[in-house]
Amino acid sequence: MGIFAATVPAKSITKSPTAIVKPEPPKRIDPLEIEDRVNAKAYVVMDRTSGKILTMKNENLVWSIASTTKLMTAEIVLSKNILPKSTHSILKADDVGGAKLYVNNGDKFTIDDLFYAMLVGSANNAANALARASGLSHDEFIKAMNAKAKSLGLKSTVYVDASGIDPANVSTPLEMARMANAAFSNPSIKKYASQPIRNVRVVNTGSVKKIQNTNWMLTKPAYANGVVVAGKTGYLEESAWNFVTALRPKNNDAKQELLIVIFGADSREQSFLDAKTLSNWAWSVYQW
Repeated sequence: MGIFAATVPAKSITKSPTAIVKPEPPKRIDPLEIEDRVNAKAYVVMDRTSGKILTMKNENLVWSIASTTKLMTAEIVLSKNILPKSTHSILKADDVGGAKLYVNNGDKFTIDDLFYAMLVGSANNAANALARASGLSHDEFIKAMNAKAKSLGLKSTVYVDASGIDPANVSTPLEMARMANAAFSNPSIKKYASQPIRNVRVVNTGSVKKIQNTNWMLTKPAYANGVVVAGKTGYLEESAWNFVTALRPKNNDAKQELLIVIFGADSREQSFLDAKTLSNWAWSVYQW
C-alpha cells in the first residue's frame, strides 16, 4: 500500500521552469556628477549588460532623429532576408539631398554594399534604394518601420521616411536607446555600423568608391575612446548633431559595454566629445 501511494504517473510530473538570472547592474562607487560637462541637449547612458540607465538628461524630449533613422531602415530591410550578394540599382529618385553616393541613374550595387553605404557613409540614396529592394511600397515600408517601433514599446517614436532627411522622424533619448540596443544586437547591423572605411563597387561599371565612416570615434584618434562596437550619426538643421553608439573600454570587456545616445550637440565634433566624456565618466564612477 505504501509503495502504491508513492507511485506517481510520469505524465503528472511537472518541472519548474528554469529561472532566468538577470545580470547584476554596475554599482555606483563615486558620487561625481556629469551634467555640467556635457554640451548635448539630451542624452542617455545605458549599461548594455543589465539594461540599467546610468545617467540621463531630457530623456523624454521628443526630437528629430535625422540619420539615426537608418538603424530602423536596416532592421526592416534585413527582415526581408535579401541575399547580400544580389544586386539592386540606385535611381535618381532615391536622391533626396544630404549625404549620398554620387552615382548615375540606374547604377547597381550589391545589397551588402548598399548597407555599407547607408550605415558607414550615411548615404540617403542608398537608404532609399534599400527600402525599394525590400519589395515594399513607400507607404508599406514606413508602416513596417512604425509597427516595429510599436513592437518595441516606443510610444513617442514616429517614422515618415527611410533616410532620415525628414525632420518629422522623431524619438526620445530613452526610446532611441531601446531601439539602438535592439539594432546593435543584430550581427549584420553591428558589422556594418562598426566599419571605419569601406570600398563599394559599382557593379555595372567596375568603378570603386571609398566611403569613410561619419562616426569620427572610428576614424579620428582625437575622438577615439575604447572599442566602438557600433554607431550611427545624424544631422539636420532641426536636430543639430545626434549620435548613438555602443562602446567598450580599452580592455574590450563586454560586461562594461555602454550604449550612449546624444541628441542636439552644437557641432559634429562636440557629439563625439560628449560621448567620450560620458563613457569615461561611467567607467570611472561605476563598478562592474
